[in-house]
Amino acid sequence: MLLIKTFLKEVPGKGVGLFTHEDLGAEQVWWEWDHELDLVIKSKQYAELEEVKRIFVKKYGVKSEDGDYWLYTDNAKFCNHADDPNSVGFEEKSGVDTKIKTVKNIRKGEELTLDYRKFIFDFPDGILNFEVE
Repeated sequence: MLLIKTFLKEVPGKGVGLFTHEDLGAEQVWWEWDHELDLVIKSKQYAELEEVKRIFVKKYGVKSEDGDYWLYTDNAKFCNHADDPNSVGFEEKSGVDTKIKTVKNIRKGEELTLDYRKFIFDFPDGILNFEVE
């Protein structure tokens, strides 16, 4: 669940991105797993979903090393990849980070980014492989 004020904005070449609506300090946690709102979709459940639902889960979910998908229900799912990100996931649980924090100061209006290579186990076949609609 997002712990800060954010907004979505078009990012050329990437689609929609997640931006902070406030200044953030270095090491500031801005997202954490919420057991009431976020979902774990087991690999067996995923395989049984209708195709349109599997496409959604693959696009917006994070595939863990055990084949399950972790689906964030808030706008954090729009956080884009960067090779040199300004945020990092930590406190791993079942192969997926359960919190996200900044790695440096981030000014109001800046895009929040993560390095997908650190936590998406089907990268680059996952999120980055979808066309922007």
